[in-house]
Amino acid sequence: MKRQRGHKARLYLTPSQLTAAEDQGHAARVMWNCLHSWWTMLPEGKRTPAAADEAIRQGRKALDFLGALPAWPSISPRAATFRSSA
Repeated sequence: MKRQRGHKARLYLTPSQLTAAEDQGHAARVMWNCLHSWWTMLPEGKRTPAAADEAIRQGRKALDFLGALPAWPSISPRAATFRSSA
């Protein structure tokens, strides 16, 4: 029998840190869903990284709860979307 070794890192967050992490998680999921809807509704010729960045910026300005998500992580769904379609 092979012994498996590993390490579980546990986070002990304060209530305010826990709230911030949950807010960011929800905002990331909404961002992904909005980007997917944008992607499926837009004609194929208009699906460019620049257009996606602009749509993300507009969404962050128009929807207050997307402000919980820092700007840099909001680029990740766009990058994943363009990688998967290539």
